[in-house]
Amino acid sequence: MKEASSSAYIMNHTLSIIHLQLLITFFNYYSMKSLLTIILISFSISGNSIASGIVPESIQSQKLAEYLASKPEYAKTKEAMIRFRANKTPAVGIAVHRAANEFAPENTLSAMQIALDLEVDFIEMDVRQTKDGISVLLHDGNLNRTTNGKGPVNELNFKDVRALSAGSWFDPFFAPEKVPSLEEACNLLSVHNEKNKHKTYFYVDCKEINAKVLIDYLSQYKLLEGSVFYVNEIEQINQIRTLAPKAKMMPGLGNAMDLDRMIVSYHPYALDTNWNEVSKGLIKRAHAKGVKIFSDGFGKDMTPDSYVNAIKAGIDVISTNKISVICQAAEKLHFPN
Repeated sequence: MKEASSSAYIMNHTLSIIHLQLLITFFNYYSMKSLLTIILISFSISGNSIASGIVPESIQSQKLAEYLASKPEYAKTKEAMIRFRANKTPAVGIAVHRAANEFAPENTLSAMQIALDLEVDFIEMDVRQTKDGISVLLHDGNLNRTTNGKGPVNELNFKDVRALSAGSWFDPFFAPEKVPSLEEACNLLSVHNEKNKHKTYFYVDCKEINAKVLIDYLSQYKLLEGSVFYVNEIEQINQIRTLAPKAKMMPGLGNAMDLDRMIVSYHPYALDTNWNEVSKGLIKRAHAKGVKIFSDGFGKDMTPDSYVNAIKAGIDVISTNKISVICQAAEKLHFPN
């Protein structure tokens, strides 16, 4: 399998989060800086070898704790998530769009590591293919916006994609960040889930996938059962279901009037529903048929009041670009004025 060539890039990442359990067990947000160092010094162990053609990441890793500690919003979000989990209500799932993209470059290992530290339920990621058939994480079809490269990702080999920075556009601090392979991302979540009580899975946006490779990696890293697949092309759905009959399919629902047709046509686990179509009535109908409702609360909809309305309606999972907004909504419901 062509994907095997990416294995060399992730071997060291297995060690990169050995210390994560220490954070979960002993975390006290008043000493955040020192505890973040525990996580992020472990990243220095995972620096890729010069022989692989990738600049070692240890210099960045040693400073990452200070970088996050200098961001007051991160401390507030961490504290809010601790309260959210302690309260246990409301029972709404949290998905982070392209990982924790408010604190680190989207679809990168750093953004995923931060999302894991914040104990989200799903990390949304976008999967595409390089010219030589390696599955990587990248939202856009081309490299222009989120790397210092140009052109379609599927016209470059993996080693050339890895030579690019996937973080300098976000902040010069993240210049050493690379476009991760699917295997690297799976490894990161798998090790985390083995070490921690709270489990996190993928919300896979199937942009341009090799279905067999995708299913093989999710199965290998014990992530298949808990992950969901956002996919609308019937060919991709059939490919995934042939390989994994129990895979949790989640096509998009743009109009509430199409609910029954979508359920009959796709037999989904969930429906990724247009935020403007989310209502108590629609969710009740979907739940009656055993279908969950996910929705993206972005842009003007990313407000505590908007999230409160969705939670009251019974939404199962909210995908967000700002985790603290869900926490604020939860506190409004848990501690009403």
